[in-house]
Amino acid sequence: MSVRRAYLLVLVVWIHLGDFAAAWAYQGGALPEVGWARVVRDMTVVLAACLCLATVRISRSLLLPFLLYGLLISLSLATSAKSGVPLGVLVGSFGTLLIPMLFFLVGYYCVRDAADIRALVACLVIIACLSATFGAWDIHHTEFWTRTIQFPSYMAEVKGMIYGAEPDTGLPYNFFIDLDQTRRAAGLLAAPLAQGMVLAVAAVLLVAAGPARLTATHVAIFLLILLGLCAGVWMSGTRGAMLAGTIALTGYLMTSRALRRHPLARLTVAAAVVLVIGLATRDVVDATINQTDGSSPGHWAALRRNIDGLFQIPVVGYGIGRQGPIAAQASITNVGGGEGAVFSIAYQSGVLAALALLIFYAVCLRRLWFADREHQAHFALAIFWLMIGLATTLVTSDHMLSVSGSASLWLLTGGAMRLLSRAQERPDAVAEAGA
Repeated sequence: MSVRRAYLLVLVVWIHLGDFAAAWAYQGGALPEVGWARVVRDMTVVLAACLCLATVRISRSLLLPFLLYGLLISLSLATSAKSGVPLGVLVGSFGTLLIPMLFFLVGYYCVRDAADIRALVACLVIIACLSATFGAWDIHHTEFWTRTIQFPSYMAEVKGMIYGAEPDTGLPYNFFIDLDQTRRAAGLLAAPLAQGMVLAVAAVLLVAAGPARLTATHVAIFLLILLGLCAGVWMSGTRGAMLAGTIALTGYLMTSRALRRHPLARLTVAAAVVLVIGLATRDVVDATINQTDGSSPGHWAALRRNIDGLFQIPVVGYGIGRQGPIAAQASITNVGGGEGAVFSIAYQSGVLAALALLIFYAVCLRRLWFADREHQAHFALAIFWLMIGLATTLVTSDHMLSVSGSASLWLLTGGAMRLLSRAQERPDAVAEAGA
């Protein structure tokens, strides 16, 4: 195993299980040094990203919007230095805006061949299966979080959660669906919102990884794992993951020529998936449409405020640290409505910065789509549909600017782009990626 692949797999485990392991080790302050683990992880990511920029050739269509995005948020950071925002909030918010680029570069740097992508996919699916299984248990054992590993003290003292804790337990509000303390599965990721998205990503990757011909036993095992992952998404109560996963899985089933060559067969399978998911989530959909749950009205209000103020944003934004979760925890006066990765970028660094990221996103989508159409690269198509599905969160949450929830997608996208770039030198590389 190469050093790059080993680091990539260690990083994936570190990202998704790091909070769980760190909280257990921290034990309410017994091991305060555990707080440095996240700093070390982030520094390795920055180093790998810098090595990628310094040593690896990136195609111009990807590099130009990438550099423009980085330039604009750096310019906004420079103009924000005198805004009165605390240094910690400035640095933290700047790092949050860099998350898509950093993890894309890590994936681009570490993936060298199709075997690296397959190892990354296998690691993500294994973590997801373990996390879904644990989530089915932890949803009924809140005392594990509050007493066994003392998670509230870790969140407050290590991760700096000042606001957003449920008063009775001290756990983040997103551990619960409603004020009656109906639990959501947090899984090994120790975060229901991230849990839902990671399981949705793994479910689509699992379908793409399956060979074209399977025995009846293999099909039964495959479907059991897939249903388990989908059940895990449902137990997490993450509506964004339900929507993103449904779009991605349905889109992949309808367009993948590897599953069934007849269009009617693909359409039938996709329709069956939509029907099953629709029946399983009908209560969630009704509550969202009718805004009878606790969070939907707030989401809609935030979206309206963001749109209303969009055209008044200065060229370089209002400044780094004026919106986003870090600013909210520091009680910084926010601009706009909060929530929504695109709006968070636009309000802090300007509309042009948000457009640069969207252009970068569109270029990745275009390259992934044509990679499958021309070479039947199954993982490229799966990542394409995952990016389409998760794009729905760009205006509703900061999910695409979070490490635990979106790092896997950015790593996969960077890795896929690297294989497509190498395919220009070795024409068989893309075909190998779909094997």
